[in-house]
Amino acid sequence: MADTDPTNTTTTTTTEPGAASAAATAPATQAAPPAEPATQATAPGATMSVHKHQREVAKIEAERDAAKAEAEGYKALKAEFEQWKAAQEAKEAEGELKAAGCIDTVAAAARLSEFGGDVAKLKEAAPYLFASEDATKSTGGTPKGAPGSDGIAKTIREGVRDKIGA
Repeated sequence: MADTDPTNTTTTTTTEPGAASAAATAPATQAAPPAEPATQATAPGATMSVHKHQREVAKIEAERDAAKAEAEGYKALKAEFEQWKAAQEAKEAEGELKAAGCIDTVAAAARLSEFGGDVAKLKEAAPYLFASEDATKSTGGTPKGAPGSDGIAKTIREGVRDKIGA
């Protein structure tokens, strides 16, 4: 049974049947002690140990670090791809310039951006970068070493035959 003494403010309970009902009917002479702070969860299993929390935080931080490393890898890969793409465009532009008869592809490639990549416009604006299409142009002098002129042999064989006298 429950002991209730008006001078004793503590109540003791026993495990006898009916003791709970006697304690519930006893008058409360003093205020109940303050309850635990309400910060604890009321659902069973809702509380988390400090160690479990630290493990979960470490796991999340590791995932974050892995995601950062992966993002850095993608950034590096993107930069490498952009370099490759620029090299391929330069190679393609050089091929177009050579096909158009360009003499100095480095200088022409530098000026090609001024014309939006149009080789025909570059050829019109800077014809000195391209080989002449007109084959009739001459320097005005007579070509030296023409066959039959001044006794110069046409081929080495003829020159040797002339020297030996065979």
